[in-house]
Amino acid sequence: MRILIVYASYNNTTQMCAKLLAEKLPNSDIVNLAKSKADLSNYDTVIIGSCIRFNVIHNSVKNFIGDNLDTLLNMNTGIYLCCGFPEKANQYLLHNFPKKLLENSTSIQCFGGNLKVKPYRLHDQLIVNIVKKNFKNDKRTPTEISNESILKMVEDINNIK
Repeated sequence: MRILIVYASYNNTTQMCAKLLAEKLPNSDIVNLAKSKADLSNYDTVIIGSCIRFNVIHNSVKNFIGDNLDTLLNMNTGIYLCCGFPEKANQYLLHNFPKKLLENSTSIQCFGGNLKVKPYRLHDQLIVNIVKKNFKNDKRTPTEISNESILKMVEDINNIK
């Protein structure tokens, strides 16, 4: 089985998760959609990863799905999100992904996220600082990457016949 992991993000969390998946899934390749186009012709499984920023997925991921939806619906697919509020993952999925793609996907996971101030712009730094302050006020720890969710996706993908 040939696997393509495509992703896009504004910081390195989604990229890091793509690399973790690739390490655990033999015969997989990674494409950063913000920098390159993805050719699906040599793959039978595609995993789509995106960050969530202000409740929406990365534009490069949105465009990739729009351009390739019919092909994706005839392939094995997986979807993962990286976000600071994993409790809202279902809301993000329903808001950003076509229903048909969600229904067709073998695995859908939220990998959590990291709140980092860099390399954000000033506006983003202010928002991240407010979020961190709210976490502190609510006595809630910031979200971290969920290795369990990554391993669950690997298991789901490996179980495809």
